[in-house]
Amino acid sequence: MRILHVVESLEVGGLERVVIDLVLQQQKDGHECMVVCLFHKGTLAAELEEQETPVACCDKKPGLDISVIRYLSKTIDSFSSDVVHSHNITSNYYCVLALMTHRGRRLVNTRHGIGRLPGKMKRLFGISLYRTNWVVGVCDQATTMLQELYPRWREKMRTITNGIVLDKHPLRTEANHQQLLRTLNLPEDSLIVSIVARLNPVKNHAMLIEAMAHIVKELPQAHLAIIGDGPTRQVLRNQAKQLSLEDKVLFLGDRRDVPELLAGMDVFVLPSLQEGHSISLLEACAAGLPIVATNVGGNAEIVNEGVNGLLTESGDVQDLTDKLLLLLKNKALREEYGRNSRSWAEKEGSVKTMAALYQDLYTHDA
Repeated sequence: MRILHVVESLEVGGLERVVIDLVLQQQKDGHECMVVCLFHKGTLAAELEEQETPVACCDKKPGLDISVIRYLSKTIDSFSSDVVHSHNITSNYYCVLALMTHRGRRLVNTRHGIGRLPGKMKRLFGISLYRTNWVVGVCDQATTMLQELYPRWREKMRTITNGIVLDKHPLRTEANHQQLLRTLNLPEDSLIVSIVARLNPVKNHAMLIEAMAHIVKELPQAHLAIIGDGPTRQVLRNQAKQLSLEDKVLFLGDRRDVPELLAGMDVFVLPSLQEGHSISLLEACAAGLPIVATNVGGNAEIVNEGVNGLLTESGDVQDLTDKLLLLLKNKALREEYGRNSRSWAEKEGSVKTMAALYQDLYTHDA
């Protein structure tokens, strides 16, 4: 089967990581794949190009860009696409327009987020569903939201949760922990809370930094490692400085060695205001880490309260503080939750499972 994936870009992010891992798994399964980026290729495109997977770029201009429709239409034809798989909203309605002269090609869309859609985007996406064969939500809550927004097309909607390449993720061990402490030049008794997320307001790093100000008063050996970059970096640095946490909050930036870093952490935290099916939570599970996450979006489909982690309400700094302290103070509980995290990932979080479910969807009618 020849599968054409269409994304906005392949910059560093959860959606983009899912697309790359899915493409590489589909190629292992014997399919031929190509990726088209609407705006620009992005940093992660090199991973596909190193595997000789073609990645093209439309260089989309602001507003409706007719040249993108023409480019996609020609690419669909020249690649002899059996399936066009669009990712998120903008990609889908451009694919629908490009497919107007390619009636035999199937179109599958994945809605990776869970946030509410602006009015114009909501209408355009609804129109695009006339030509879309299947619409996928990456968690049950996302699918339910789509069904409520577009009840006419609810029979076209399915949930396929994200998966990752488990083999890339070493387990958290004490040896890995000590190695990370040496790398970060931290004392041997340090405990590290970690987060992997783009630095933007929706990820709510600010609440986490506020919680750390309380945590270090009880546990001076606690540190926070922030992995990722984004527009709120300087604001967050200023917040850490104002709270006298310069030596407690480590800004590690975008990293290509996230699996190795996670294998040395103690607790993973995700205080987001909203989420779909978080790739960073999947990575934390694969590393065998205990988790504290806000009960939003698909987080509760990954974090099983009292089994592999703890859930907290969005915006509740005190509860977040208390639950992080509970895990940081209890090594046996951390280890129990960590084992359960890895066990869950092996059953539910594999890219092989995700690819198999998409393959089934590509070949069936709604």
